Amino acid sequence: MATIRTRERKRPREGQSATAHQVLFRVEGKQTSETFDDRRAAERFARLIDDIGPAEALEVLAEWDQVDTVERAQTVAAWASEHVEGMSGVGAGYRDKCRAYIRNDFTSIAELPLRALTPERVSRWVNALEKAGQSGKTIRNKHGFLSAVMRHAVRAGLVDSNPCEGTRLPRTVSEPMTFLTPEEYAEFLTYFTPAWQPLVATLFGTGARFSEATALTVADVDLVAGSLSITKAWKDNGKRIGPPKSRRSVRTLSLAPETVEILRPLVEDAPGDRLLFTNALGKAVRLQTFHDNAWQPAVRLANGEPGQAPGPTAKRVSRRRDASGKVIEPAKVALGKRPRVHDARHSCASWLLAAGAPLNVVQAHMGHESITTTTSVYGHLLPSARSAVANALSAALSPAHPQIES
Repeated sequence: MATIRTRERKRPREGQSATAHQVLFRVEGKQTSETFDDRRAAERFARLIDDIGPAEALEVLAEWDQVDTVERAQTVAAWASEHVEGMSGVGAGYRDKCRAYIRNDFTSIAELPLRALTPERVSRWVNALEKAGQSGKTIRNKHGFLSAVMRHAVRAGLVDSNPCEGTRLPRTVSEPMTFLTPEEYAEFLTYFTPAWQPLVATLFGTGARFSEATALTVADVDLVAGSLSITKAWKDNGKRIGPPKSRRSVRTLSLAPETVEILRPLVEDAPGDRLLFTNALGKAVRLQTFHDNAWQPAVRLANGEPGQAPGPTAKRVSRRRDASGKVIEPAKVALGKRPRVHDARHSCASWLLAAGAPLNVVQAHMGHESITTTTSVYGHLLPSARSAVANALSAALSPAHPQIES
């Protein structure tokens, strides 16, 4: 940890202040120091040592010494903060996320003058994020923000080129999707308590995103037409209501008659502005609460396990009961699948495709901005695609298979 010692100079040289601020720190166990005329500069360097270590802090100090006062003030962090304040067309939640990037993830580059941020330093920064255990997707998001900051700096004439261009980023590994068949879904639904079943039925029966389904109000459901309107969604981890993910996410979804009947008790005689789905306290349903208290216990029960993992709350949660008051027991035959909440959406899309719905219809139903997204995520599920694979394999293998004696 760096410390600062202040002393008065007996005979300051020309250009020196009468007070010297000495930052004391260790490099490989050896005591060393750097002296500053300005107290704020000393404090800044001391913080840098504590944040990124003495070796990298000394590199930054060397960069400070090579630029004038104006350039030294225009650091990566300062310019990034200015960039965030000037962003247009983004919500408050994204601004907060970017500020968190600057505060928590830019520590090793924050105090660098803009011109000192080289491609090599960007690569080292990316490697450090990966070493810290951050996922490929998260690193791409943070690198993308930094790249936008530096593109802005290029346009402003502060740097000649964007050092983020060409950075090799970690691969993004997506978790495999889990699809439930209609029969598996029907069984899975029985492991939820009656209070949660309407929400689960809506997630599977419409393919709506969780943030969309939990933002629905009574007025969004038309029992006569058998439809519901997606016009809003929870944003910023459930902090506020805003528009859905994209322009095409604003849509009207057709409901199966069975889903209409499940929703009818929640809609009839209820005020239009009331949330369609609420928790036991009548408040909005939060993803983490739903995941921990409803979804995961159902997944465990469906796979023949106790509803709650061992712990102090196991006895309380194990008493969940069905509509008749009977305790919900673990399945005797395990489901063999562990779907995530978002897999309800994937399952709905798979049912539409299996029933022969065209890709453009599925795109509109799912609210994808581009049909490319629909194709890349679900194209392999098309019956025609599976038939094409089977036919191709048949053509390739038919000459050999007759030779196999049964």
